[in-house]
Amino acid sequence: MGFRRNPSSFRELRELAEKRFPGHLKSNATALSLVEAQQLFEELEIHQIELELQNDHLNATRAQLEMALNQSSELYDFSPVGSLTLDRAGVITKLNLSGANLLGGERARLLGSRFAQYVADADRSVFNALLVQATATGDVQGGEISLAEKGLIAPYVQVRIAPLPEDLGWQLILVDITERRQIEERLHASEQRWKLALEAAGYGVWDWNLLTGDVVFSKRFGELFGFNDNEFGHHIEDWSSRIHPDDKQRVMADIQEHFAGKTSNLFNEHRGQCKDGSWKWVLCRGAIVSRDAEGKPLRMIGTHVDITGKKQTEEALLVSARFQQAVFDSLSAQIAVLDRHGTVIQTNAAWWKYAIDNGYANAPSFIGNNYLEILDCVTGSDRETVLAASAGIAAVASGEVSQFQLPHPFFTPLDKRWFIMKVTPVHDVDERIVVSHEDVTKLKAAELASLTLANIDTLTGALSRRNFLNLAEQELARSIRYQLPLMLLMLDLDHFKLINDRYGHAAGDAVLHGFVKTVAAVLRESDLIGRIGGEEFAVLLPNTTHEGGCALAQRVVESVRASPVEVCHQCIPYTVSIGAGCLSNETSFAALLGVADAALYRAKNGGRDRLEVAPT
Repeated sequence: MGFRRNPSSFRELRELAEKRFPGHLKSNATALSLVEAQQLFEELEIHQIELELQNDHLNATRAQLEMALNQSSELYDFSPVGSLTLDRAGVITKLNLSGANLLGGERARLLGSRFAQYVADADRSVFNALLVQATATGDVQGGEISLAEKGLIAPYVQVRIAPLPEDLGWQLILVDITERRQIEERLHASEQRWKLALEAAGYGVWDWNLLTGDVVFSKRFGELFGFNDNEFGHHIEDWSSRIHPDDKQRVMADIQEHFAGKTSNLFNEHRGQCKDGSWKWVLCRGAIVSRDAEGKPLRMIGTHVDITGKKQTEEALLVSARFQQAVFDSLSAQIAVLDRHGTVIQTNAAWWKYAIDNGYANAPSFIGNNYLEILDCVTGSDRETVLAASAGIAAVASGEVSQFQLPHPFFTPLDKRWFIMKVTPVHDVDERIVVSHEDVTKLKAAELASLTLANIDTLTGALSRRNFLNLAEQELARSIRYQLPLMLLMLDLDHFKLINDRYGHAAGDAVLHGFVKTVAAVLRESDLIGRIGGEEFAVLLPNTTHEGGCALAQRVVESVRASPVEVCHQCIPYTVSIGAGCLSNETSFAALLGVADAALYRAKNGGRDRLEVAPT
């Protein structure tokens, strides 16, 4: 396109005017006066100036128009989108440089060729349909097509087609979307690969469009529930309707929490109904992969995997654990299972009952606590027992011994009970240890009773002869070693045979019992009294001087005299004679016993009911 140029000089304008002047002459022209001629000259001068101004303005406008035309041409050629004009036959009549680059040729060569020949064969019918639709509707039509390959690359373009007025052809706008399509194809290929990988691992894959509710279920997904390919369905309801009624509310709650962003992904175990009506346990994992600008979820992808076998194993283990617990609970012994660190992880009913009966209910059967701390608590801080138990448990845990038992029962002061502790390893990967407490209080009581029968005189309650002599020897050795004073008293009831003859042996037994009770009331806790013979007794006074022993012995004489025994409403008075000996050079208890016995002999010969002390 060009513009008509205005005359550039006064001479050129004069020449044009002279050429036109003859046509402007009038035949009836009259001569002008001088004044009229002068006015005419002035008017012509003014018109001349006006014409010059108009010419300047026109030149400036022409320059602006030419500049705008050049800019428009540059914008058209170097626009990032291709622009083409086609005539009614589809021939390219005009195109910019971007369009030529997209078509892969020079503009001069492309002009006059049919655009359809540059469209890939697979999309040529799509392009023709767009042309027909744009012509029929008179409106802009758009789509995506691929162009013929340029080397190894087939460009993809987004095309917009607008019909020209008077059915003269079409205006096309082409936008290069090759890079976007390549990225989409790579993403699609990647998505297909991981879907295939998941399916190969036995995972059923699902892809949920949250806007429409449509779901693409993989072939393996349907197979998990016994369905053939594409038989399962294509909507979220096809899955949710098959969730077990007892699990559905929990599953939906987990999904909503993930939608709300409370969880980073969906993780849920539930039962799904198979095609044959049976139920199968599945592990459902998923995550939202797309949200809109407001954070609303748009797309979610996930997997299902069959965990029925795992659940059956868990159920079998649970049944086994219940059976084991039932066996534990049926045992009368208190049983605790410890982990490798000595922490209680399981107990039985007997252990529970002991904890509750003894005020430990606030620490539920001690589970989660260290066993040795528990043992220290129940034994009243018996360090010897706790240290022995600690060493034994360590030996069992290390495999040094196959089992361990405390050498002696331990005592629980809180409820006055005795227990035997046994330690047995489980021999599993967790290195657990079983500790049992067996109540042996009755056995211990019987043992103590038997020991009492052997060490205590059953009639009087005094120590037996053997027990007294053994303890006396030990006390004598201690006194000699540490140079402590020691006194021995020999006591004999006066005329005891007459009491038996007059009142009977039962009365005599009552007198012996009353005698020991009276003497014990005078003695200190550290003093010992033993029955040496029928009515003969001995009292050992450890760490006692001559003066202190004599004073205590005299109180015994007086207390016996003042304490007659009542038998069958009869008051039986009696007395006692005492011989006392202090430890000096004696090196055995028999020697000291001989010294005290000689003093007793003198007390009897001296009139009885008296104390006689051996000389020091």
